[in-house]
Amino acid sequence: MKKSLYFIIVFVGLVGCKNVYYTLSGSAASGTIQVVNFNNLSGGGPPYLAQKLTEDLKTYYLQNSRLRIANSEADYIVEGDILEYQVVPLAPGADQQAAQTRINISVKVRFTDNKNPDNNFEQNFTNYADFPQTTTLAQVEAQKIQEIFDKIIFDIFQKTVANW
Repeated sequence: MKKSLYFIIVFVGLVGCKNVYYTLSGSAASGTIQVVNFNNLSGGGPPYLAQKLTEDLKTYYLQNSRLRIANSEADYIVEGDILEYQVVPLAPGADQQAAQTRINISVKVRFTDNKNPDNNFEQNFTNYADFPQTTTLAQVEAQKIQEIFDKIIFDIFQKTVANW
């Protein structure tokens, strides 16, 4: 009897935790969102950089909210520019070469909330990823861009529709 009661308590607790996690990671926002194609004003990075950010952002909204993507007349509009794509050496090693290299990406986002204009904002989101000097940029660039975009997109989502 005690084991059955223990099992029920644990099961209810886990189900409750799952719901709390979903509430914290998802969005209660509903309606439509337009993600306008981002521009790469940084002068750097691979040619697909702006398109990748745009598509990844759309996918994130679709997977983590009840929002539908619209091409015009949306409840919410996200647009912006990639302002910085920079590859910089870090921490010189014993032979005066960098032991690490960092990719920095900075994105300016303009958010328009047509339901509640008080939520409108313009903000920069910046993040980075490091890789060892023993690895070339060509070997890790796509992976590191994805890591950076994952962090930036999460931050954009939290600021725009997560309603913290």
